[in-house]
Amino acid sequence: MRRLLIAAMVAGLGAALPTQAASFYLFPVQEIEGMSPEGRQARSLLDPKLMARLFDDTAGQAAQAALIARFVGQLGQAYPASIIHARQVADIKVGSGHRFINDSSLQCKTAPSFAVADTYAVLLGITRASLYEVARGDNVEVLVPVTLSLQFVRPSLAKVVYTMSETVYTPFRFSRAEYASGAMDATMRAEVLRNIAAQVDTLVAAASAAFDPKATAVKLVDRDGKFLVADRGVEAGFVKGEQVEAQAPDGKTSIFDVLYADSGYAVLRTAMGSASAGDTLQFTFEGTGDDSRKPRLLPVVGKDDAASNAVADIFGRAIGFKASFQLSPVDVHFRQTRQLITRSANCVDWNKLPSMAEASGIRTDPPDFFLRFTPVATPSVTLSGTLGTKTEERFHTLVSAQVVDRFGKVVFSELGDDDYSIERVKGSGLDATQAREISLKNATAKLAQNFLANVRFTPRDLRIAKVDAGRIWVEGMGGTPGQRPSFNVLHQLAAKVHGKPALLDLDVASGSLDPVGEGALVGLSYSATNPALPKPQRGDILRVLDQPLPGAAPVIDCAEPVYVGQNSVAEAAYAAPLVRHALYRSRKHAGHLGDPAFYGDANVLLEAGMFDTRLQPPAIAQCVQPGYVIREEAASCEGEACKATVTLGLVARFKSGADVTKTVTSGLRTEFSGMPASSKAAYYGYKELGNGLSMQPDLLKKLDN
Repeated sequence: MRRLLIAAMVAGLGAALPTQAASFYLFPVQEIEGMSPEGRQARSLLDPKLMARLFDDTAGQAAQAALIARFVGQLGQAYPASIIHARQVADIKVGSGHRFINDSSLQCKTAPSFAVADTYAVLLGITRASLYEVARGDNVEVLVPVTLSLQFVRPSLAKVVYTMSETVYTPFRFSRAEYASGAMDATMRAEVLRNIAAQVDTLVAAASAAFDPKATAVKLVDRDGKFLVADRGVEAGFVKGEQVEAQAPDGKTSIFDVLYADSGYAVLRTAMGSASAGDTLQFTFEGTGDDSRKPRLLPVVGKDDAASNAVADIFGRAIGFKASFQLSPVDVHFRQTRQLITRSANCVDWNKLPSMAEASGIRTDPPDFFLRFTPVATPSVTLSGTLGTKTEERFHTLVSAQVVDRFGKVVFSELGDDDYSIERVKGSGLDATQAREISLKNATAKLAQNFLANVRFTPRDLRIAKVDAGRIWVEGMGGTPGQRPSFNVLHQLAAKVHGKPALLDLDVASGSLDPVGEGALVGLSYSATNPALPKPQRGDILRVLDQPLPGAAPVIDCAEPVYVGQNSVAEAAYAAPLVRHALYRSRKHAGHLGDPAFYGDANVLLEAGMFDTRLQPPAIAQCVQPGYVIREEAASCEGEACKATVTLGLVARFKSGADVTKTVTSGLRTEFSGMPASSKAAYYGYKELGNGLSMQPDLLKKLDN
C-alpha cells in the first residue's frame, strides 16, 4: 500500500498545475547510484550478498522503484517550483512557465523544457551496506548499517555543488535456526527498507534547508590582457580553481575559470563565450566561497577504508568555513555520476559541454597540502555490575590526522579521542559495532575541535627581490629554512578593483631543491605549473604558507612493523599514532610520511581530479620506527577481581638502514584494580591509551632534547 500511495503522489506532481518559474531547476536522476553492477563493483563497502538480498529479486526491484518514487516525491515537496523531469532538460529553453511532467517517455523539447545551464541534477546514492553477525548462545544478533548520499550536481560545469550523507543502523535478533533458514529475510528487508525510506526524507529535508542557489549581479570592472577582474569575491561564491557560469543581459552564456578569489574581488579568465570590462553579468552561486588566501587541503582516504572515509566525512562537516584552511575533496566515483546524468537527461547534446566529456583538461592548481587520517581503537573489556545482571563494555577510540605537504613533510598533527561505555542489562544494550561507529564519530568531532583550536596557517607575504636559474630570492624569512617551505606566488595586475591592484595566483609551487642562503636573501627553488600564466618576476609577492624551523633534521617513517618490546602483555594499535604524533610535533625533527598506501591513495585522487601533480615518498636516510611495551610488573587476583602494577613504554627508534642509532623512550607505571582475571590483557590495552595520551608532553620533550 505504501508504494501505491507514493506512486500516486509522484504522479500527482506530474499532473500539477504550472507553478511560478524558479531561478533554478532540479531534475532527479531516477536511478540509485551504486545499484548497478558497475556501481557495486566500484564501491567495496557494499556487501554483495546483502545488496542481492535487499534489491535483486522481484521484491527488491519493486523496493528500488518505491525508493526512487519516494525520493522524487520528497524532492518535489521540498522544491515545488523547481523540480522537472530529466527529459525536460534541453540545450535551450523551450516554452515558458514551469510544470513537472514525470514521464520517462516524454518527447524531447516538449514545452516547457529548460536549458541545461539553468539546471542541477540531484542523485540519490548508496555508498555502504554492511552486514554484521554475532552469535550469542542460541541467538544471532545482526546489524545492517546503510549509508545513503544525496548530491546536487551542476551538469553544465560538471561540478558537485552540494553533498550530504547519513548512516542508519538496523539491528535484529533472531534464533540461529530461523536466521539460517532464510525465513527472516523478508522481515529484515522490510525493516531495512523502512529505515532507508526515512533516510531519504531526512536527506532531502536537510538539503532543502541548505541548498538555495542565488543569482548575483557581478560587474567586470577592469581587464589586464586576458584576465578580467570582478567586483565581487568569496563573499559572493567565487572559489579559486573552479569554473563559474554567467548570463549576459541578452541571454548569452559564458563560462569562466576562477584564477584567484579574495574578499571583494575575483580574477577570471574566459573559458567559453566572451566578456568585456564594464559588463554586468548574472552569476548563480550555491553558497559563499572560501578565501583563496587559505591553503587547500585534499583529504586522502582509501576507497576500501570504511573508517577513514567516515572520519573524512564527519571531519569535513565539522570544519566548515571556520578553519584557517579549506578542504578540497575529490570524488573518485564522479565518472559514474556523470554517466548517470547524461543517460538520464538524454535530450541534451552533451558533446556541446566539454566539462561533461570523459576528459576535460588538466588542472594546474593542485592542493597545497594533503590530509591523512588514522583511526584506531583499543580492545573492548567487559566489567560486571550488580548481581551480574548489569555489565559495562568499555573501549577507547583514537583518531590522528596530519597535514602533509607535496613532499611528504608533516606540517601539522592533531589527535581526537573518545572513551566509550556500553551499559547492558541482562545482555541487552547497544550493539558493539554501532557503538564503535558512534565513538569514532565522537573522536572525530573532538579532532575537528582540536584542529580549529590549534592548526593555524598564518601566511606571510614577502616581496621577491630577484628570480634566476629556477630560484626565487626573497629577504625577511628570518634565516634559511632547513626544509622546503610551501608557498604561492602572486602577481600584481595592472587591473584595479576598489582602487587597488588585483592579485593573480601564478600557480607556482615549491621546487625539488633545498633552500640556499646568499647574504640576507634566501633562494627557493620553484616549479611553474601553468604555462598560460606569467612567470614569477621581481616585485611579485611570495606567500609563505608554512616555514620549517631552521636546523630541523629530516626523518621519515620506517617501512617496517611497529616495534614491540619484550614481555609485552597487551596489544596497543594506538602506540604508533601516539609516537608519530609526538615526532611530527617535534621542533628538532622534520617528520615525513613513509606509508606507501598514503602516496598511492593520494595519486589516485589527484588523477581523478585531473591534477598534473603526483606525490612520491621522499628519499631520506634516517627513519623512525615507533614501538611500545605494556609490561605487567606485578599482579594478584581474588577470584575474578585482580589488581596489578603495569608499565607502559612508548618508543621512537631512529634507524639508518638496519642499525638503530638512537632510542627515545617515555614510560609510565600505573596501579590498576578491579579488572577481571579472564581479560587482563584487554583491560591493560584499553586503559593504557589514556596513559599514552597523558605521556605526550614527556615524549615530545625527550624527542626535542
